[in-house]
Amino acid sequence: MTQTKLFTNLITLNAPQTQAHDLIANPTQLLKWVPEITQVNPQEKTFVVNRSEGALNHYEEITVEDDDSQVVYHSRKGRLAYDLVFELKSVATQVQIQESLMVDEQSTQLPIKLLAPIAKHAFNLNLANLGRLIEGSVMNS
Repeated sequence: MTQTKLFTNLITLNAPQTQAHDLIANPTQLLKWVPEITQVNPQEKTFVVNRSEGALNHYEEITVEDDDSQVVYHSRKGRLAYDLVFELKSVATQVQIQESLMVDEQSTQLPIKLLAPIAKHAFNLNLANLGRLIEGSVMNS
């Protein structure tokens, strides 16, 4: 499977990298920063995610791969299979989070080039929500 990077979004937050990592690495937290997600059900090694009607993937299964500086959501069983890669980097007292959406263009029937700018905007809004959540949790700790 050859993956293509559709887009990258970047945010810098006043928060420690560990706090950002812990929140991203737990998909049950998606309910707090992705408004169209209506349900996240943890299974054995998978998270079943349901979204509202307007979303491209109404249903998907996510597995998580993570280390100290990166978290990857592997999404399967939706209309669009993708990997969402979060790269975290400490910069002084801040953390930079770069998210990249990776897809296998050969295995999808969707018009990827048309979807890319719409998806980039939607994911960027969600990344901003994530940033507010992380910074808010820093202020409350």
